Amino acid sequence: MHGLGNDFVIFDNIKNSMIHDTKFINKISNRRIGIGCDQVLIIENTDTPENFKVKMYNSDGSETGACGNGTRCVADYLMKKNDLNSVIIKSISNDLVCSKTDNLVTVNMGVPKFSWNEIPLSKDQNTQNVKLDEFEAFCLSIGNPHAVIFINNLEELENLNINSIGPRLEKNSIFPEFANIEFVSVLKDKSLRMRVWERGAGMTSACGSGACAALVAASSLDKSAKENKIVLDGGDLFINWLDDGSVNLSGDTERVFEGFIGD
Repeated sequence: MHGLGNDFVIFDNIKNSMIHDTKFINKISNRRIGIGCDQVLIIENTDTPENFKVKMYNSDGSETGACGNGTRCVADYLMKKNDLNSVIIKSISNDLVCSKTDNLVTVNMGVPKFSWNEIPLSKDQNTQNVKLDEFEAFCLSIGNPHAVIFINNLEELENLNINSIGPRLEKNSIFPEFANIEFVSVLKDKSLRMRVWERGAGMTSACGSGACAALVAASSLDKSAKENKIVLDGGDLFINWLDDGSVNLSGDTERVFEGFIGD
């Protein structure tokens, strides 16, 4: 499945006990020798019909606690399979409440964290103004660490060589667990244009948790309203920073194909 080109291999592991080590994740994720994807999501067995445990892995094999578009895809699959209007996806970070209205699948990503040790950063500092080489970033956690960099010139944003910049910023020494890097500009209609380098996956056409981070950072700096459209390479996501402090992420999902993997 994919959400705006942010693509995932989803395993329904509820009735099976599939072994999924790093080598397996790497092979499945590889676009030349496997199926190919940004992340691998594995649905595990649960005790209740509307609560599902999902393990989320980046293409490099590392486990992640938040994957907004992946969660929306899994939720869409599970709601259709079980004839449900809402589900709870349990990740290693938190419980994610998901629902569907018309063609938009929504996940509540929880409450952002802004403390340096919760993101985490390697030392105490002003998380809204973190020096990353030639850039300044607003850092926060949406279940995983993010660094949002605002670019005033849209042309400059579109011409950024993210495949070169992204890897070194992701692994900057300030991030003990590495970080997702978002580059953002405010458009004339006040919506936000975002390009992204994802931790453990590389440059992707969309990132749900990254879109949430971009909206929260922009709103905190008075660059955006608390509800806005995020324009990504793969399409549009819609973010709403709610009054209770949590963040809703909405957008389309699409099933590409399904099948079975044999021994």
